Amino acid sequence: MNHVFQFLETKLMPPLNKLANLRFIRAIMQAGVITVPFTIVGSIFLIINNLPQIIPPLAPFFEQTLLKFSPLYSVITTMSIGSLAIFYALATAYYLTESYRQEDKELSSFVGAILGLFAFLLTIIQVDITNEGAQLIQQTSDTSIIYNGVAMGAWITRFGGIGIFIGILTAILATQIYRFCLRKKLTIRMPEGVPDGVSKAFASLIPAIFIAFTMLIINGILATFHTDLHGLLSKPFEFVKELTGSWLGIVVIMLLIHLLWAVGVHGTAIIKNSFINPILLVSLTENINGGNNIFAGDFTNMYIFLGGAGSTLGLVLLMMFVAKSDQLKILGRAAILPGLFNINEPVIFGAPIVYNPYLIIPFVVTPIVNVSVAYFATAFGFVNKIISGIPWISPIGIGAFLGTGGDYRAVLIAVINLAISIIIYYPFFKMYDGKLYAEQQKN
Repeated sequence: MNHVFQFLETKLMPPLNKLANLRFIRAIMQAGVITVPFTIVGSIFLIINNLPQIIPPLAPFFEQTLLKFSPLYSVITTMSIGSLAIFYALATAYYLTESYRQEDKELSSFVGAILGLFAFLLTIIQVDITNEGAQLIQQTSDTSIIYNGVAMGAWITRFGGIGIFIGILTAILATQIYRFCLRKKLTIRMPEGVPDGVSKAFASLIPAIFIAFTMLIINGILATFHTDLHGLLSKPFEFVKELTGSWLGIVVIMLLIHLLWAVGVHGTAIIKNSFINPILLVSLTENINGGNNIFAGDFTNMYIFLGGAGSTLGLVLLMMFVAKSDQLKILGRAAILPGLFNINEPVIFGAPIVYNPYLIIPFVVTPIVNVSVAYFATAFGFVNKIISGIPWISPIGIGAFLGTGGDYRAVLIAVINLAISIIIYYPFFKMYDGKLYAEQQKN
């Protein structure tokens, strides 16, 4: 175990810590957090549409009352979950500019955000260049339509989850162009006394021109090859998405997250919040529109992070009801309330789990077993796919029920995973508790 810790500390942690501290990674993480309220609000009204499936006996009542107004309130879902790329573009550019403001106070986070959105919007319309010149793409199929270059489904397709990565990339590009213009004094400076709004408007003019020409060149080059940024990214993105959608891919993700936690690094923030959440949001959007992705939405908190990373709610219950040592017994009582809402820092650093050979093994193994149960239960149709976003603090069973549109079997899978976590933790917990109890008796 000491060799494992040494490997993690010397080989794995340094590059991952450097990666996590990059400005644009921190900005993406913050952007992901700021989009959570929109996914939850949109999911509330999505759940309303699924009430007949959630409570079948009342289906006729819902169909004659609430569901009659579905076209009205479904607009909220469309403009929240269906517009996630817009929020990502704005928020990523805002937080990235904000981080640079620590060094250059002339930068405006608001201007950075607007420029980031502008750059993203310049990627939406699809143009093709042939020998006859440039033309807007027109295309019609059974499920969607491209009208004057704009792909339409229930809403503008590229505003949804599918556009998140391009929104992030263009936000980063726009921010760098904005910084370049300020460093080279390529801005219009208004005299003192001019209203702040007017001053910001003129300050963004020249950066906006640079961004426009940059995107024009990029779009023009790609259009000659009959593609664009979204099309260019679709192939590698599909590969990554398929990797994270496979059982082995999810197992590797869980392994990396928990190995980092084992040495005191916030693996959830580095791996899941930075890189995996955008993919989960894309998969959730696809599921809402009839897709069949297993790893989508808040799959991890519904089935795996029961009590937090490592599925530590099972360990907390053992501490409360089985522990002999005062240390674990008292910690269990203190950690149960936050644990019910998937907050487990008190256990990770209080038991501790970090650098603890007794608890590291079940902490790493339990999520892998849990994810296997949930993955294959969904793959074989024993439980519905995830179609709603949920708050990550949703207690065990409640989040699974709401996230699957009211599937009672999802609650059963979550409870089974909790029971599995208790079984896996038990022998290691007993050894550790016995050690602490012996020390307590000796003292």
